[in-house]
Parts: sequence; structure tokens; C-alpha cells
Amino acid sequence: MPARGKPFKACRKCKALVNKEANVCPICGSSDFTDEWEGMVIIIDPENSEIAKMLGITKPGRYAIKVA
Repeated sequence: MPARGKPFKACRKCKALVNKEANVCPICGSSDFTDEWEGMVIIIDPENSEIAKMLGITKPGRYAIKVA
């Protein structure tokens, strides 16, 4: 059985994770994506999240922790 690929691709500019079919990042508007990413964090309330502050995230969403 073949290995399953990642269901998302990551924006190289803001690290947002988007569906494979997306052409433009809904967070920053970039169209530069990669399949080479690791780890995932979901930010619900960026204003009160220490993790969001550490990662520089200002909008709610799903983000990669490391992007190649």
C-alpha cells in the first residue's frame, strides 16, 4: 500500500497550511507554496496565545512549525 501524502501544503511566506488545491494563501495572499513542511499548530485566539506570539502569528488558522 503506498504511503499517504500530506493533505496540506504550506505557504513559504507565513507558514499557513492550505488545501492542496489552493492557489493563493488566505492569510497573506502569497502564491509561493511547498510540500516540505513539518509539525502543525492550530491558533484559535492569536492575541492571547503565547505560542502565536512566539511564532509571529497574528491571524487564526492552521500553521506549519517548520517550512523548507
